Amino acid sequence: MADESKKPEEKKEVPKDNIVTSKHSVKIGGKTIKYTVTTGTMVLKEEIMDKDKDAEVEKARAQIFFIAYTKDDVKDKGKRPITFSFNGGPGSSSVWLHMGVLGPRRVVLTDEGEMPKPPFKLTDNQ
Repeated sequence: MADESKKPEEKKEVPKDNIVTSKHSVKIGGKTIKYTVTTGTMVLKEEIMDKDKDAEVEKARAQIFFIAYTKDDVKDKGKRPITFSFNGGPGSSSVWLHMGVLGPRRVVLTDEGEMPKPPFKLTDNQ
């Protein structure tokens, strides 16, 4: 019988940011606005002291999914307004903040605010 207590250590894969960007435009009030969508997962890290290296190192603690919309051709990005929106289960998906209220495009609903029968459609979010 082999001694299973001496298994080689499995190397854990270090999580990495996974970011995707795309360019779009939306018509609001008769004016075309160009914007960039950035989405993906971002690794949240903490700095810890590695006694073997006698130095601080980063340790991944969590990953979060995000979507960001930024208007293109903004001269002073430091004066751009910003909104953070957090939502999600249980009981309510964050997709409705993204595709129903805050995103530049939204799902077309009935006059009563309900989902129509398929096929579903998107429209510019006025």
